[in-house]
Amino acid sequence: GTIDAGTFNGTIGSSATFPAGHVLQTKFETNSSSTLNGITASSNPGNLYGTGYANRTYGLAQTIEITPSSTSNILFCLGQVGWSYFAGYSTGAHGTIITLNDSTSIKNNDYPWYGEATFTSGGYWPPDIVWGVFSPASTSQQTIRLRPFNYRESGTRTINYNFNNLLVMEIAQ
Repeated sequence: GTIDAGTFNGTIGSSATFPAGHVLQTKFETNSSSTLNGITASSNPGNLYGTGYANRTYGLAQTIEITPSSTSNILFCLGQVGWSYFAGYSTGAHGTIITLNDSTSIKNNDYPWYGEATFTSGGYWPPDIVWGVFSPASTSQQTIRLRPFNYRESGTRTINYNFNNLLVMEIAQ
């Protein structure tokens, strides 16, 4: 049956349902270390993770595994990557995506900061935030990953990131 979560004290049975919009589970991973993680791009990889964009080399900041309780529920995802010092690149960009089972992704832009050198020749870049929703239509375990990326058209370059967070909430629909 339906349960009023505000007055419930006890165990929720497997037949319990919640009204649309209720958060059913939340998972969070964070890295608060100032240790730098570098992403070096020296090749031109093809379109990865369903982004539709080539020439991006991806890192892996966080991974969360979550099993939705219903095929109709959505997964709300919020990620943040803290960039550190690296030099701008006239034909380079950097950014962040969140992937679902590494086959589809949430993007916040196509080529964020493109023409980095037009913004600064080098510096401490502001954090990058990406958020959105996946509708996996499954009750199987789903793998959500926060992936910062380095885009370059030629040459070799390295970008650096450190602090990062990934939040995933299953929301009843």
